[in-house]
Amino acid sequence: MMNEKNKINRDDEFIRQMMQSAKEQAPENLKHRIMHQIETESALTRKPVPIKKQEGNVLKDFIGIFGTMYAVLAVLIGGTYLLKGKDYVLSSGFLWIVILVAFVFSLFWLMTRVDERLKDKRKKLHSTSK
Repeated sequence: MMNEKNKINRDDEFIRQMMQSAKEQAPENLKHRIMHQIETESALTRKPVPIKKQEGNVLKDFIGIFGTMYAVLAVLIGGTYLLKGKDYVLSSGFLWIVILVAFVFSLFWLMTRVDERLKDKRKKLHSTSK
């Protein structure tokens, strides 16, 4: 039994020595060549450019659209007051015109927000797929 274990140990030792002698050694500059290859590849590959989100765009659009709406309403009310008088400006028919103008500008602002949101989603989708 002991003789078999010694024989197995000797065989294992012999196999190890054979493998050690047959093993190829890497050249000294291999590490430097690999690092140079990695650096070259990283320099040549495109890096995704981070997308800057425009923070002030919502407020800018809001002020622009609703500022224009108030200017249009001021001209409309002033012109109507000068041409038709105070009674027509205070009538329900004219109030509906003012509400319609406000609704149209609000709808326009809503469409700009939806369009901006869809553009952001499209940009994110394209930036993640590259």
